[in-house]
Amino acid sequence: MAREATVTEHFERFEFKYWAPLPRVDAALRLLGGSMVEDENAKKLGASQVNTSLYFDSPRFTFLEQHLCGSPDRIKLRVRYYGEQPRGDCFFEIKRRQNAVVMKRRAVLTLEQSQVLVHDISRPLPVHNEALEAFQYLALRTQAQPWLLVRARRQAFRTLEPGIDVRLTVDSDVAWQPTRPPALLEPRQGLWRPITGGDDAHPRALVEVKFHDARPWWLGQLTQLLSPWRVSFSKYVAAALQARRDPFFVTDAA
Repeated sequence: MAREATVTEHFERFEFKYWAPLPRVDAALRLLGGSMVEDENAKKLGASQVNTSLYFDSPRFTFLEQHLCGSPDRIKLRVRYYGEQPRGDCFFEIKRRQNAVVMKRRAVLTLEQSQVLVHDISRPLPVHNEALEAFQYLALRTQAQPWLLVRARRQAFRTLEPGIDVRLTVDSDVAWQPTRPPALLEPRQGLWRPITGGDDAHPRALVEVKFHDARPWWLGQLTQLLSPWRVSFSKYVAAALQARRDPFFVTDAA
């Protein structure tokens, strides 16, 4: 039975990203001993394991072009769930970056509600929710449709010191595949295309450092070690650029 209400969540924070070789990421994580630990709550919820996102974009690739043009104000529309396959709640997310500040609004829907809505974003919304209404408005305004599925295996870390809110995530085994109607949320196993960033012999991982106020001093060691690989990186953009070059993309998406 569909729930009568949904949840709205809002986040605003600074984010720094590093697309670094795995050995350097491992070395950086060893510097955090005593300051950060793996987030057990995220692990229980599945958020520190595999996350899969369905990305929307317009026929003109509005959101991709915002990134490629270096726009200081850009957004992404995605539906995220935790796991290799959708089994529980799905998160309709608007991620907006203004320079170094990231704002995220998201609404939580059941799987059944989500499957209906991603198939036709113009349908009446199943619940009253400001974040969901904004998602639908942006999708309709840009004529955005589901385009790519992107997957990553995630480790999530949190600070030990009370009063300091710093989050760190490491995404590895990042991969993508085109959507295929009618099961737009469901990937086909065996058809993932990896995003290596370097080469197959030297895979990379995406490290994201997220904080609200000033960075604690001990975080400087990690950022200094990873500084050669600091990037304005988006898993969606990397996947979309590979999709444009993939000769089988149109065939697989049909």
